[in-house]
Amino acid sequence: MTQQEKKTKAQIKKDIIEFLNQTSGSADKKPGRHSCGMVHRNALVLATSHKDAPRATPLEFFNEGLIIYIFAEPGGKIANLKRNKKVCAAVYEQPLKHSKVQKSVQIFGMAELITIRNNPRLFKSKARKWNLYGVIESFLKPYFKQNKVSEKEKKMMEDKLLKSINMIKVNPHKVILREYNPDFKMPKYEWTR
Repeated sequence: MTQQEKKTKAQIKKDIIEFLNQTSGSADKKPGRHSCGMVHRNALVLATSHKDAPRATPLEFFNEGLIIYIFAEPGGKIANLKRNKKVCAAVYEQPLKHSKVQKSVQIFGMAELITIRNNPRLFKSKARKWNLYGVIESFLKPYFKQNKVSEKEKKMMEDKLLKSINMIKVNPHKVILREYNPDFKMPKYEWTR
């Protein structure tokens, strides 16, 4: 390992958080006519499993430091998480360009399912922070307009949709950071809790 490739645990953590901040989704502060209310960046692939049957799902993600948050509708990944909380997630920069340093991370951790029912305060706080309410409104607006839905019906449909959404919180215990360099060196750094 060359001098350039040595990093402290604090520097590795800082680099991981910086990468996640640059690649995660965020609320769109100035949404235009064709905006859903979110800024989309790189997807995260979440790997779950149950009884040796792995499942990998590409998802929009958000982060606060090393903690990952994902809003997800019901499906196989949620069923798996109810049985096995161990997850692995991967994010990598796209498109890969050999002319600059690019990064990827693998996140190993435990997932927690948060809903508007089991932790309304946390769920609503994150939903506001990342504009989930605006996204839901954007997606339902054409249906509401086409079907002349009353305000009461709109509220009921929005509430029903919110109750069906799960927020997956991933608390990492290990993160692997890789850097892909123009000279084709690929140093690997590991952060552990």
